[in-house]
Amino acid sequence: MPGFAVIDLETTGFSPRQHDRIAEVAVVLTDTAGRVQDEWCTLVNPERDLGPQHVHGISAADVSLAPTFAVVAPHLARLLEGRVIVAHNASFDTRFLRAEFGRVGLPVGIDPLACLCTMRLAGTFLPSAPRGLAICCELAGVVHDGAHSALGDARATAGLLEHYLGLDDADPLWAQAHEASATHSWPGLAVPDGFSPVLRGASRPTGHWLSGLSDRLDRVPFPVEADDYLALLDLALLDRYVSFTERGALLAAAEEAGLGRAQVESLHRGYLDALARVALEDGMLSDAEVADLHEVAGQLGMDADDVAAAVERAASGPVLATLPDGGAYLRAEASGAVGPGGDDGVDGAGVPGGAVATVAARPRFALARGDEIVLTGAMTRPREDWEREARAAGLSPWPNVTKRTRVVIAADPDSLSGKARTARRYGIPVVSENVLEELLGRVRPSASPRNQDFAPRIAGSPTKAHNCRLPYTPSSPP
Repeated sequence: MPGFAVIDLETTGFSPRQHDRIAEVAVVLTDTAGRVQDEWCTLVNPERDLGPQHVHGISAADVSLAPTFAVVAPHLARLLEGRVIVAHNASFDTRFLRAEFGRVGLPVGIDPLACLCTMRLAGTFLPSAPRGLAICCELAGVVHDGAHSALGDARATAGLLEHYLGLDDADPLWAQAHEASATHSWPGLAVPDGFSPVLRGASRPTGHWLSGLSDRLDRVPFPVEADDYLALLDLALLDRYVSFTERGALLAAAEEAGLGRAQVESLHRGYLDALARVALEDGMLSDAEVADLHEVAGQLGMDADDVAAAVERAASGPVLATLPDGGAYLRAEASGAVGPGGDDGVDGAGVPGGAVATVAARPRFALARGDEIVLTGAMTRPREDWEREARAAGLSPWPNVTKRTRVVIAADPDSLSGKARTARRYGIPVVSENVLEELLGRVRPSASPRNQDFAPRIAGSPTKAHNCRLPYTPSSPP
């Protein structure tokens, strides 16, 4: 006798009729006595916004790497075949399973006799127990780690099942459920080759995200242009957080521009220099400006020593007011550091060891009165509150993304919502909610030429990031 398949789902909301989808599924297989035999879990790409992420804690970056339910369905059906389905609040989970299987053209009828609900069974085995999984586990002495994760809740539910079986394994309901499951059939589909589950944290880099960029010996010593990469960096750092999506776009832009890792790192050092020069224009650094430099440095793979060096260069070097429109050139640091390429001071990418790209001051992104903005996702504050504040600042909150949209504010900057996907297709910034208050605090009276010039585009946009084409020319050490 196959035993039980204890399942739990994390979803984008409460109702598949409202277009909510499964975002994570876990199955714990047990024998007929409730002893765990195996477990399985994967995130599922819901192809939409993730809903209340503060509840389930799933990131859009992680599910962007996950398979869709169409890919998961054959493997899931194989796990459930012949077993009694068990869930806490089973009607919720089975309703979503029916909807998801039906969406991919595999209508399944889950026999209610072949499905058990530990929440309902609590009335029999845990008299007067409340409905919640956590309190049921507490009363039964079952460990419940990882609440609101599919695997954590499935393990806890399996623990409840074993507790119930231990109290009365002769109850006729068990035999009845096994008999019904033996006659129920699931779609017999072949599991796709190469399928592997995707777990939480899959998007978390093992090293800095620049490790995705290889250094090649055939790089030219100084790239002809990198203005598109710099503009994309402006976009990514608008909210001082380089999201998973933005990391991928930056790596792609670097590859397209022929930039090796050492060259990108030199651009990043120069970018930090440019921010330090702007911060020092009034002759002093505030605590907020220092914190901002450290925040940017951390996102770009630099540390406190890099910040100190950038401030020192900004304080001692000339202000590059003559560089046009965000251009840059490479200069060698006076340290004369020797790169890994040999004792000639040139590393394996053809960049002078310790080279710093001298980058002109970057344009500061700002909204102007009348600009259209779009909000997406379940935010920490009610969307109506943000929209009211945006209108008070002179902005126009809009329900849909158009080519006129200036910025999309997302609960998760890696959001998979239709609005976020459309914004990326149009090259419109998608930034996190925590930057909105700052943007509202510095809305310009009207669109100025400088504000219009700031038009960074993400990878894949039909429009280039900047129209300028500024060559890099090596300069003598400062």
